[in-house]
Amino acid sequence: MKRTIVTLLVMLGCLTTGCALPQDAALPAPSHPMQGIDILRPPGDVFALLLQGDTLWCGGVDGVCAVDVVTRRIVMEVDAGRPMTYVRGIAVDHEGALWFASERGLVRWKDGQATWFTKQEGLPDNRVNCVLVTRAGDLWAGTWSGAAMRTAGGWTVLGKRDGLADDMVRVMLEDKSGSLWFGSYVAPAGGLAIRNASGWQTFSTADGLPHNDVVSLLEAPDGTVWVGTGFLDDGGAVQFERKGEDWQPRRTLGKAGGLAGGKVRSIYVTGSGTLVVGSEYQGMAIQTHDGFRVLTTVDGLSNDEVKSMVEDSYGNLWCATRDGLTIIDRQTLLNIEGGTL
Repeated sequence: MKRTIVTLLVMLGCLTTGCALPQDAALPAPSHPMQGIDILRPPGDVFALLLQGDTLWCGGVDGVCAVDVVTRRIVMEVDAGRPMTYVRGIAVDHEGALWFASERGLVRWKDGQATWFTKQEGLPDNRVNCVLVTRAGDLWAGTWSGAAMRTAGGWTVLGKRDGLADDMVRVMLEDKSGSLWFGSYVAPAGGLAIRNASGWQTFSTADGLPHNDVVSLLEAPDGTVWVGTGFLDDGGAVQFERKGEDWQPRRTLGKAGGLAGGKVRSIYVTGSGTLVVGSEYQGMAIQTHDGFRVLTTVDGLSNDEVKSMVEDSYGNLWCATRDGLTIIDRQTLLNIEGGTL
């Protein structure tokens, strides 16, 4: 009921303000599951994916496991010494150690050994939403109480007073220029902050964001950055481009432009350059020559909430959902992109 009310309000807002969204229409979906779409369970509720060769690390509600993308079997479940739940981010550092962002703290895992970092070790909050390793080797943890960078002497914490849109940091990204992106998710506040050598830029709905809750970040091969936003069924994706030292919105996508749903839960660009956008409730949208092709559980997805995506070296697209992994094989993905499915 609440989602319906929110959706009606969003539609009314678009009618009264004249929302400018691309007019590509979603293509019709078949009434039966497609061949070439497989499901792997367990794992169950998955948030984060990291691919290392043929090993796919999956972080979720129940911790972290490793999947062999060739055999499509779980080959390891990470034992961190104590429960590691709600793992929303995974990164690998220059020493080959894996870092897991969990609701109970940040975990470094290497050679089967886990090292925990919590408030006791200097983090501003035990609830860690994301983790980032920069090209220079800096390690960042995004928490509910700021973004913390690991240093030789402990942790340096950035908050709203330092330039962030909000203390709660949901997602982070380093772009090719070295700028750091911090997305916050605290309705009705939140927003986006970008830090480069010359200072900070911040964005909210007043500056072109479809919604103040920032859920996902992706740098595309062309150097633009996609920002996914939303809450319930309200939101959208905005593409940023760089102008000199600054960034500015270039293109906005929403349900009216063919996306599966309002909230953009995840964004990915395949090796062939195809944009794929996951939603919170309505499946995923794959760009085609004629618009977007929406896939849902009717077509074979394991769940309609698509939280993360990665393409393996064989061209298969792995999708983390609320209920297992969905794998779309390379040829099926190419057929969808080409409009033949």
